[in-house]
Amino acid sequence: MLNLKMKNNSKMKKYILILISFLFIGCSYDKIYENRESDRQEAQKITDKFFSLIKQNNREEAFKLFNQETTSKEKFNLVLDKIENENGKIKNDSLSTWQTFVVKGTNSKSDYLLTYEVDRDFSHTQETFIMQKESDTIKIEKYKINFDILQNK
Repeated sequence: MLNLKMKNNSKMKKYILILISFLFIGCSYDKIYENRESDRQEAQKITDKFFSLIKQNNREEAFKLFNQETTSKEKFNLVLDKIENENGKIKNDSLSTWQTFVVKGTNSKSDYLLTYEVDRDFSHTQETFIMQKESDTIKIEKYKINFDILQNK
């Protein structure tokens, strides 16, 4: 009878060890970073490049900064034509607000939101970029432009 209890006790220990192993395997070990300066700088390189290319009228290269799955070239050009016709070309830009959210580990992801105050030939615009990192490359997911139509021309 003592031998039977020891076998059952040994089996119970094995089951507990297996259960604990599954718990550790199922856990994710992620580090979360919000609003780190280094993440802002990484994202700002993309927006700086975008503004530089647009000032040079190099739309082909500027379009490559966007996620090609969420942005069509036709819509991209239509938006740029409309904003330039109504507000003029970019004279200068300055970063006004930003947010970053980076998760490193088993569930890695990186999200960036940068908003700029932009002076143009005829008016002032506020331009927001929503970006995500895809396989070590930051891509623009959304580009939003706000402007006051009463201020134009």
